[in-house]
Amino acid sequence: MIVWLPQVPGRKCEPACCGDEELVNQYRSVRLPEELCEQAEHWLKGRFESLEALITFALQEIIQDEGGKLDQQEEEMVQQRLRDLGYI
Repeated sequence: MIVWLPQVPGRKCEPACCGDEELVNQYRSVRLPEELCEQAEHWLKGRFESLEALITFALQEIIQDEGGKLDQQEEEMVQQRLRDLGYI
């Protein structure tokens, strides 16, 4: 099964026209095992509108979690530096 996900900024995009306005939707195709997709579709009934929505949500959560970890690491480095300098 091929799943279409929003594309990463800076990558090639495919424009979609709507009347006089041109909308740019950026998507990438991702190949996933059919059995995994079927299991996910069965699980997501009533939780997400589509497999694409589930995968997009999951990836956004992972990215946000990783961003938080980096911020926490940076904060710990700043605090250690302040301790080393005698400020705290």
